Amino acid sequence: MATVIVTGSGRGIGREAAILLAKRGMNVVVCSRTQQEIDETVDAIKQIHASVLGVRCDVSVSSQVDSLIKKTASKFGDIDILVNNAGIAVVKSLPDTTEKEWDETLDSNLKSAFLCSKAVLPYMIRNNSGTIVNVSSGAGKTGFENLSAYCASKFGMMGLTESLAWEVAGQNNIRVMVICPGEVATRMQEVDPDYYWQNKGRMLQPEQVAAKIVEMIFDKSRYRSGQSIDI
Repeated sequence: MATVIVTGSGRGIGREAAILLAKRGMNVVVCSRTQQEIDETVDAIKQIHASVLGVRCDVSVSSQVDSLIKKTASKFGDIDILVNNAGIAVVKSLPDTTEKEWDETLDSNLKSAFLCSKAVLPYMIRNNSGTIVNVSSGAGKTGFENLSAYCASKFGMMGLTESLAWEVAGQNNIRVMVICPGEVATRMQEVDPDYYWQNKGRMLQPEQVAAKIVEMIFDKSRYRSGQSIDI
């Protein structure tokens, strides 16, 4: 049974992806900074099967990522799939964005993907197999006002994906891909409540994005390493 780690899986896209992957028969590692959200997702997966592990982890901190990987390997052995989904957003003009807010956004959205990918790659290289799906955004291809930190992090996710895909090309049977959703009706959008409630009806649902992530993982002939998938 293959093992997947989904970061930011306490809610939103990550939670839905974790549940769908459990339904596909995978060992699932639920990872979030909020214990209550972890417990809720783990309980939902236990209704499907018992092969689930919940780990409270700030994936922007290397020591915590190392602990996450050790706990995963101890329970399930190998690590086959990583979904780098964790992320936050700050809606402010650049002059109003504090250095702390900038650092937290880049750390949560981009540094976390670097740390988690670096930690799982030795398992994938050893097994000559693996899949990494990075969750970027339409804001990773087009800049938007009052989202400079978020856009910078998501543009960075695009570059990280392409670079890593080249690094593993042709030798390790490892795919590294990125998905770029449009606006999704998740709690992250509520950082701008007026905009969220005015536009919620036209936004993607988390389940739709999660279903595409699962499709990317399983359909190896259609989704190749280095690809960027818009939804």
